[in-house]
Amino acid sequence: MNGLKALKKGITRINKFIFPYLNELGHERKCFVCNKTFYRFAKYKNGQKSTSPFIKHLNVVGSDPDNFKCIYCGSSDRERHLFMFFTELNLWDSVSSSSVLHFAPERELSMKLESLKPSEYIKADLFPKDESIMKLDATRIFFEDFRFDLIICNHVLEHIPDYFTALKELYRVLKTGGKAILQTPYSKLISNNFEDANISTEDQRLFFYGQRNHVRVFSQDQLFRDLELVGFRLNIVANDSIFNEVDCHYYGVNRVEDLVMVIKD
Repeated sequence: MNGLKALKKGITRINKFIFPYLNELGHERKCFVCNKTFYRFAKYKNGQKSTSPFIKHLNVVGSDPDNFKCIYCGSSDRERHLFMFFTELNLWDSVSSSSVLHFAPERELSMKLESLKPSEYIKADLFPKDESIMKLDATRIFFEDFRFDLIICNHVLEHIPDYFTALKELYRVLKTGGKAILQTPYSKLISNNFEDANISTEDQRLFFYGQRNHVRVFSQDQLFRDLELVGFRLNIVANDSIFNEVDCHYYGVNRVEDLVMVIKD
């Protein structure tokens, strides 16, 4: 028995070195951010196997846990997806002359934006990870009205209990003609957001909302209604209008996640 355990341990150790090496030799997938190729992206935990059956039944559109992280630069699928949208829609071009507010700034996206030398670039988070990020509550933004040309809030709203107040604040500080990118997981199956005060433990939130720190599952219908209710004009860009299934597979992004872009008229 001890010999068998030792053999299994030895195989596990070998696999830890062999699999990453073989993965790097592949060309089946490519990271849109760092342009490196490999066999497969790293999963988030155990991939789809870790997704609760409740979330699966709601067909929640969000991150792709099977193609989550680039093995080289570490960019997540939702970060890579924004790079793709920004490139195809020429959104990078306007950054250099813009004032940008970026909530929960992703590393690679933040570096790209900074390299374009915007007129102002503010990284913000309720719980900043370092001194370069400003502590800022999206429901109480202390900047004046009409401050920013571009706001990026990528998979943040699902963490905010009073998200409607956050939407009103984002609208308030955006300039007329400004754009906001507001990606968040949502379901097209339900007519209204799914949330309940009694769903309060981490395990309950994981099962019903998809992650331990999520506070709801958005309904696409209600999300879009609320965005219009606070004054935004919807400018949703369908993923399929730009990228085909082969593109999405190759770059490891969710082909059913559209770009939730809104404009302040």
